[in-house]
Amino acid sequence: MNRVAGLVVAAVLVGGFGIGAWMYFEGYLGTGDRDTESVPVVEPLPEPIRQRPEDPGGYQADARGSALLEGTEPDTGPERLLPSFEEPVARPRVEPVEPPPETMPDAEAAAAQDVAEEPAVAAEERPELPEPRHPRSAWKASVQLLAIRSRDRAVVEAQRLLAAHPDVFGNLDFRVREFKVSEQERVQRLQAGPFETRKDAGEVCNRLEKRGVPCFVAKGQ
Repeated sequence: MNRVAGLVVAAVLVGGFGIGAWMYFEGYLGTGDRDTESVPVVEPLPEPIRQRPEDPGGYQADARGSALLEGTEPDTGPERLLPSFEEPVARPRVEPVEPPPETMPDAEAAAAQDVAEEPAVAAEERPELPEPRHPRSAWKASVQLLAIRSRDRAVVEAQRLLAAHPDVFGNLDFRVREFKVSEQERVQRLQAGPFETRKDAGEVCNRLEKRGVPCFVAKGQ
């Protein structure tokens, strides 16, 4: 019973809504004659909307630059022309100089003192280095004194240095090591040592340089 009553009420509402919608559209959107004279017409105002103000205000600039604006240029005197471009000068051709083949480090090459060769010495008269007192394994660093072609001259120089500076070389050993400069040239390096560190070798080298003996720190073994 309640369900039937609900359906009846819904049908009445839908019908009433439909009738009201039909009456609304029929009255306002229908095809009947309309009174067009009562519709307002929008027209522009008779006076101008934008007018130039009597006092525009603002900053009034002077007449600077008016000559440029009028198409004339101020008189600045005679024209000055820039100097002409200089003619390029050909660079002098320098022939490349090929450096001589060098395998020794710069420091060693600077210390290499080439002494004139002396006549060969007989085998029984050749000088010998003092007997070494330290094993080869102890040579962690050394002091290089010169590089020369003749091993005999290197040994003679070692004897001279030992006699001239016994306080420096008295506890050191001398050795002569051959170094290959090229296929045709060999030099003999005179070194003194051994030293535990390069710092120790550098301190001895500084003492020798103060006495006029050139040297530099070299490798050990």
